[in-house]
Amino acid sequence: MATEITADNRLPLVDIETMEGPVGDTLRAAPMRLNIISMMAHAKTCVLPQLGLGRAVMTEQALPALRRELLILLAARMDGCQYVWSQHRPIAERVGATAAMLDAIQALDLSSRAFPEADQALLFFGMQVIRGGEVEDQVFERAARHFDAQQIVEAIVAIGYYMTMNRLTLATRTPLEPDAVTAAMRN
Repeated sequence: MATEITADNRLPLVDIETMEGPVGDTLRAAPMRLNIISMMAHAKTCVLPQLGLGRAVMTEQALPALRRELLILLAARMDGCQYVWSQHRPIAERVGATAAMLDAIQALDLSSRAFPEADQALLFFGMQVIRGGEVEDQVFERAARHFDAQQIVEAIVAIGYYMTMNRLTLATRTPLEPDAVTAAMRN
């Protein structure tokens, strides 16, 4: 069963509470109910593997959490995705992002003094990955001076994962949760 389509969303949100089978059982056991997951649940064979990748990105990477969150916010900003920005801004703040860092990402001022050199290198690398994947040699080499091969590939995976989530929410017009709307209006 799914909720209605409204002016805000192009597809109904799947009602996780009434979703049958092992996918429904697994999603009901999750600690949170997010609209993005309810939307992704339309792809029953993909939702659990996709969430597994998201869990790995969020909890198992060698790439430090702050840097991961800066990349997620950069992808959200460049894609114009308010949903992911609203969900990850508070996470970024919890792991150490300053108001100056968030403002700089919002302005795409990746050379801002708010970022140490390593963060600038990673963000310029991330920007080129987001724009199409081809990264100029000097941009890659700058990032590689600060990050090992594992962290570079993890950065690409984190960006790609959240670009998928950005596109899912944008194409379907997945609505923000009411508490996220309130928080977004404050920020």
